[in-house]
Amino acid sequence: MVSSGIQRLFYVAWSMIKLNLYFLVCTCIGGIVFGIGPAFQALSDLLNEYGMSYQELTFKRFFTQFKLNFKIGNQSYWLATSFTLLLGYNLYLSIQLQGLIWLMIDLLLLTTLLLVNVTYLYMTLYQSTYEIPFSQLLKLAVISVFYHFATFLKVVIGLISIAILTWYFKGLAVFLSVTLVAVWSGYATKNIRQMIDGKLDSHA
Repeated sequence: MVSSGIQRLFYVAWSMIKLNLYFLVCTCIGGIVFGIGPAFQALSDLLNEYGMSYQELTFKRFFTQFKLNFKIGNQSYWLATSFTLLLGYNLYLSIQLQGLIWLMIDLLLLTTLLLVNVTYLYMTLYQSTYEIPFSQLLKLAVISVFYHFATFLKVVIGLISIAILTWYFKGLAVFLSVTLVAVWSGYATKNIRQMIDGKLDSHA
């Protein structure tokens, strides 16, 4: 019983490491700038399709999804990144100023920054599930973010925890961090996505 549990843990760890390495390789293939988005989408697709079945998580399948998602992956990623950079720069300027009103602006910018990034994660997850136009994908992701605030907080807390772990253990960036983000976002938002999926089915 114990040995089977250890074996299962090893398989899960190896699956996550493989996906993280595939992500890094495909990110480099895309010239980094145009590789991150489709590589993360490919990672999400394989997790959605095969879970932690390490034998099914081959580089050939990952690269196929990377190529298929090259356009939509970059659209989603660069939309989120553009807003993140804009909000981040404004937040940087805002925190230089003192006063209650600027503190309120800081909090508003920070909250919006988090909302944008969680929306991106929802977009990635829904892209792995549905074949819908980009505008509908964005709309569905935004609705999901605001549907349940506790889930939003759960995702954010998980992302912050992963960021802190990565800061202290730099090797995680190479072997685990990106996969952890994908796995955590999928786990934390599962109930909301199932609820949205049920509503979509009822209106189909």
